[in-house]
Amino acid sequence: MTASPNLIAAPVRRPRGRPRNPGVEDAVLSAVRDLLVERGMAGCTIAAVAERAAVGKGTIYLRWPDLEALIVDALAERLVDPRPFDTGSVRGDLVGVLGALVRGLRSDDGPLFAAAIGNLSRSPRLHALYLEHVVGPLDAAICDILRMGITRGEIRRDADIHLTTKLLVGPLVIEALVWQQHLKDDIAADVVDALLPGLRPA
Repeated sequence: MTASPNLIAAPVRRPRGRPRNPGVEDAVLSAVRDLLVERGMAGCTIAAVAERAAVGKGTIYLRWPDLEALIVDALAERLVDPRPFDTGSVRGDLVGVLGALVRGLRSDDGPLFAAAIGNLSRSPRLHALYLEHVVGPLDAAICDILRMGITRGEIRRDADIHLTTKLLVGPLVIEALVWQQHLKDDIAADVVDALLPGLRPA
């Protein structure tokens, strides 16, 4: 699996312990990603990850407290810090952030996120960690852009920022992961342009 353009990175904090060995950690995280796509959550166990990465289970537990934290760390590694976009307009900033999401969903890691989302209901802890470390940074970035738009007078003051964030991201995730359709180059701009008129001041 080739590396994808990053989206959002917020790795799960690991406990203190043995000094980090990037080679071991890379092998473990890669094993998690492969197993999630191949076998789903049921087949992505600590034992299976250890076997695939050719390490001991103890090596994994020295670095991650449990399977859920390991899975979220493996996902977060495929996402990038949503760098603040400062194009001078809400539209430009939103298209920039959503465009980064589109590139990630179009990459070889698209099936990985589909597998992860499909298994969130299996574990409340996994769901909570996923929301905090994977969804949270993207949500915060979009909310910041919308708040700036309110400050600049581009967005009306009574706009529901959190609902708008879901309406911006939802179509991209559904198209890529539910319908499994290839996201076209300008879909980020299309989604933004469909929503912005309803957010403008009267």
